[in-house]
Amino acid sequence: MDELERSAGRELARMLGVESAYVTSGASAALTLATAAIIAGEDAAKIDALPRVEGVPRDIVVLAAHRDPYDRALEAAGARLRVVGYPATTHLGEVDRALDDETAGVLYRPGRPGDHPPLSAICELAARRGIPVLIDGALYAPPLENLHRWMDAGAALVALSGGKHFRGPQASGILCGHAGLVDLVALQHQDMDEREATWIRGARSTTPLTPPRQGIGRAMKVGREQIAGLIAAVTRYVEAPGADDEPGIRELQQLRALLQPGTIPVIWHETSVLGVPVLELDLAAAGLDADSFVTALRERDQPIFLEESEAWRGVLQVNPMGLTHGDGRTIAEAVTAAARALRGTEGEHQ
Repeated sequence: MDELERSAGRELARMLGVESAYVTSGASAALTLATAAIIAGEDAAKIDALPRVEGVPRDIVVLAAHRDPYDRALEAAGARLRVVGYPATTHLGEVDRALDDETAGVLYRPGRPGDHPPLSAICELAARRGIPVLIDGALYAPPLENLHRWMDAGAALVALSGGKHFRGPQASGILCGHAGLVDLVALQHQDMDEREATWIRGARSTTPLTPPRQGIGRAMKVGREQIAGLIAAVTRYVEAPGADDEPGIRELQQLRALLQPGTIPVIWHETSVLGVPVLELDLAAAGLDADSFVTALRERDQPIFLEESEAWRGVLQVNPMGLTHGDGRTIAEAVTAAARALRGTEGEHQ
């Protein structure tokens, strides 16, 4: 598997236009493996001690605006998160002060609103101290232009999802970036049932190396099927970027056309963080409760699940990435029926 990972990594790096790449079991796993590699390097004692390693730099600096539930992926590797700034604004000087002898790396999440330092400025500060910057790019790449822009700005590592934009296996992801760091991931991820005298990596080293035991990423292993499927998906994407989006976008357009005027106000966004159009259903404007609407759609014989991240303001979203032929009509009928049912229920309570 080590050789398969290396071969797959070389091919992915070539197609993606990056220095090095490694197949993981998802973007979250890529974040954990990257963090472990940043903290422990190739030191067997540190690798074996994770995630409870002490006496080594293990703080990961993250902007308050970049906090996310997936921060758990870094903490799983033993990282301590050091939060700087505020959700709406961060000063570059605050980042500068946070980079000290206890800092192992910086986590950066693109696309967050607010008055925050650009990635290039943060990377420049980190580079002066030899501190790598890790990008959580699961939502934002492809398009590959984003990946290349992050690397050009100075990012050391980028975690990508294999199952989102690439339409690859759901249990797949890619960690790409500087070869020296990506190469360390195998020590956290691959089977390390090795003898010291015959360990290949030790034999190749110019300094004595003791093999670590099984790394914390061993439970995140990928199979041949995930690797092959991801290679096929990335190949397809590189050859025809956006081709897989077109059928879903047509279904989204049909959904917009089929929703009867007066049912629920809809807003079409030609672009989104996902790189595809999205359709918003403005339930608040229709006088409907978003949570009740989600429940009504979910409890149908054919359950329908909409994006709930904006439900707090009474808006549900439909993105085309999972839509197939006929889904536009199916969703339109379900939305119309749910709206009528909820209005009838609300009328009974008045």
